[in-house]
Amino acid sequence: MTASPGKNPFRPGVGTRPPFLAGRDGSIKRFRSVLRAAPEQPANMRLTGLRGVGKTVLLAEFAEQARGANWAVATLELRPPHNKEQTLLSDLMPLLEETRRRLSTAGMIKKAIGDVGRAVGRVGLTYNDVKVTYDSSQASTKTGDLVEVLLETVREATKHGREGFLLLLDEAQAIRDDRDSGGQHSLSMLISATSSIQKEAIPLGLVLCGLPTLAGNLLRARSYTERMFRGEEVGRLDVPEATAAFTEALKLTQIRASADLVENVVAEVEGYPYFIQLWGAALWDAAIDAGAEELSMDVLRLTTPEIYRRLDLDFYEPRLATLTPAEQDLLLASVVCSYPPLETIEMNGSIPKSPGNINVLLGRLVEAGVLYRPRKGQYEYTAPKFREYLLRRNK
Repeated sequence: MTASPGKNPFRPGVGTRPPFLAGRDGSIKRFRSVLRAAPEQPANMRLTGLRGVGKTVLLAEFAEQARGANWAVATLELRPPHNKEQTLLSDLMPLLEETRRRLSTAGMIKKAIGDVGRAVGRVGLTYNDVKVTYDSSQASTKTGDLVEVLLETVREATKHGREGFLLLLDEAQAIRDDRDSGGQHSLSMLISATSSIQKEAIPLGLVLCGLPTLAGNLLRARSYTERMFRGEEVGRLDVPEATAAFTEALKLTQIRASADLVENVVAEVEGYPYFIQLWGAALWDAAIDAGAEELSMDVLRLTTPEIYRRLDLDFYEPRLATLTPAEQDLLLASVVCSYPPLETIEMNGSIPKSPGNINVLLGRLVEAGVLYRPRKGQYEYTAPKFREYLLRRNK
């Protein structure tokens, strides 16, 4: 090889931004529009999609876009323990406190160098000037605490010349309301607090990002969420977009790809951004190890077993490992049914478990984020090409 090939340009990590963000211009444009319409229109978006479509990368891009539009920003990845109201508050409180501290520090630096920014006071946010109310009979007793700390954060943001404050929560399907009134209602708490503040045209924004189950969780928590959030479905890339994601990354290096290899890779990855990065990284490393200057079909044929080994090990098996043996058994048995979707009628007749047991296990798999229910009696896997993985496991 006559020149150094440089570093591997592909980045198959969790939420790692690829060198070329393909196919998301429309989503970014719509997000900018939401910010421009605030605070008269709530700056809320709901990002949903399967695993591997690049939701977390897009969420990070939204955060950068918001900072560029002079909004204060805070992000948090939710986990199942956040489904308890106190746990969610316990992590939100220090996050918002740290946001206010950073705003205060930045404001002091600006003042020291003579740049005090825009005039403060576009929206009066002291508690005497703006009275935010919420229906305590319809909200958690902790909602008031969250309203107070969110208001204080927005006040600090506008005090230091920012347009407002945007809170971005990833893996938001992790929080949902318990069906019984005496249970946990962390999602209602979050929605009620945010809505109460936004009704007063206070520049607070909320972006929730998660699996397709998020949309249903929001509607069950508060029926008005369909009007409160602008929905954004993050899907697969089309063929030109996937091709660009693969080939544009290679332009950063001395390695090139043959046309037939690109065509085959794009067909195999089915438009999923994570798979593009995984295939690209493995092929690039294989070419470097072989001293080749081109990604060819020969490289692809030799590398494919290693690609699938890594895909299973890194992407699929960790999801299966967190499940109970009974949940794993149901998933592995589901491959005998037609797909998509999995239908409970067929599963009840094909899987050697009682209908009641199957129904319970399906509900638990939805809660675990392995399945989602597009409609009653039908289920789909949240990870792309998951059925093929289960088939490989069953061999």
